[in-house]
Amino acid sequence: MSATPVTALQEVANVRLMLQQQQHPGAKNPVTVCRQVIDCSIQQTKLISSRDNGPGIDTGDILCEGYLTRAALLPPAAPQSNPWDWLAAEQAWQTPGLRATFQPLPVPPATGPPRPTTVQVPAEGVCWLGDLALLETPGVLPLSPRAVLAGASLLMIGQAYGPGGIGLQVQPELGEAISFALKPNRVLVLEAGDSLNLIAERYGTTMQTLRAVNPDLAQQGPITTAAGDTLNVLAARHGTTVDFLRKLNPSLLRADGHTTAAGDTLKALAVQYDTTVDWLRLYNPDYDRWPRSDPLPVGVLLDVPAIRPSDPLDVDQVLQVPLIRPATLLSAGGWIYLPPLRGASAADDLWDVDLTPDPPPVSP
Repeated sequence: MSATPVTALQEVANVRLMLQQQQHPGAKNPVTVCRQVIDCSIQQTKLISSRDNGPGIDTGDILCEGYLTRAALLPPAAPQSNPWDWLAAEQAWQTPGLRATFQPLPVPPATGPPRPTTVQVPAEGVCWLGDLALLETPGVLPLSPRAVLAGASLLMIGQAYGPGGIGLQVQPELGEAISFALKPNRVLVLEAGDSLNLIAERYGTTMQTLRAVNPDLAQQGPITTAAGDTLNVLAARHGTTVDFLRKLNPSLLRADGHTTAAGDTLKALAVQYDTTVDWLRLYNPDYDRWPRSDPLPVGVLLDVPAIRPSDPLDVDQVLQVPLIRPATLLSAGGWIYLPPLRGASAADDLWDVDLTPDPPPVSP
């Protein structure tokens, strides 16, 4: 462990970043391989306006730019681990002024050593902007009312491109140039009594959305059904939807499927099988852009739900469900992400809307 300055800017570093390093940045289902802990010296340069926002940044975010002074690696967070371990004053600093390097373990039957990696754009994380001298070991959230705890999206991190490239983005005595969006009000420190349903109601979101932005809250596991259980009952009990339960449990789809007949549409089949058009499209990706009211080709075999939401389930059936229920008390003193507040464009899905025909003009 070392807390001594390692670059010219270390003594005046004023922010600590924790970035989730993904196995494949930008993947649809990202897998975190490690966490990068980075001390930086930064300044806040501008408030992001509606004209400036884009991938990774939203209106109201703050653009921050500066230099990386030192970096370390932590393993991916575990449910029972200290949520503030990244704020421990003492870290195993791996490199001065450069990103830390992650060395993956060899996976048989691969030949040769695995390729070292480091954090790349896009990367999401969290930052603490304050006096780094207040940090303690083991890590805790410092009681500093003047500090800022916020979400962070990495926008750029510099590399030495050399002569003839786009310029030298590494300053030998300072560190790699770094740019990130500070996201106020995107990180919530949990208090005693907080649960998924209370947080969802307080911030105008849904439990499914909270789970989507916090993979730790989306843990799944098996349960055994009891007498009286239905998909509706399980969905309400575990704070999810009937269709999500069907997605987790392929056995709830019909083994023989549905063979389309003349006049069948996605909209009609959704009513017939007590589901939604969106989930029929999910079950049948070949028809994910098929308009809901257009007749389907005759003789096509489609996957459809097997059990209606109100039908009793077999007793002692093993099903996968979200383990953290709506009323489950979350660990006080930890933190979670809140979803971004985004406006939806009404024109986004007009291709799939059943528009009512205009009435004929009234003759004078």
